[in-house]
This record gives sequence, C-alpha cells and structure tokens, in this order.
Amino acid sequence: MIKKGDTVKFKPVWRDEGDEDFTWIALEDEDGGRIRIAPLGTGLSIQPNQIVNIDMLEQ
Repeated sequence: MIKKGDTVKFKPVWRDEGDEDFTWIALEDEDGGRIRIAPLGTGLSIQPNQIVNIDMLEQ
C-alpha cells in the first residue's frame, strides 16, 4: 500500500517522455486503487498533480 509521502515511479509502459526525470511523490494515502501524485522540483508556482491507478506505478 502506498502512503502519503512515499516516492513512486511510473511503470515503463505508462511513462511519457521525460517522466523518468521527475521524482514523483504521493500526496495522499492510496484509496480505492487510486492515488494522487505530483512531481517534485518542477519550479512551478502551482504544483501539478494527477490521480492515477496504482497499477500504473511501482514503488
């Protein structure tokens, strides 16, 4: 189970070009097979985030 603050990676099949350059962090605890994640170190004033299925991630 992925918990808030854990770092995760997208599985290769789900990666977009450049995703491997980011450190992704869980913003919330896993819930119902989904989790909200965000990349760290983007330099953006508003942090982008997305909700993904946990099947798309490896810890």
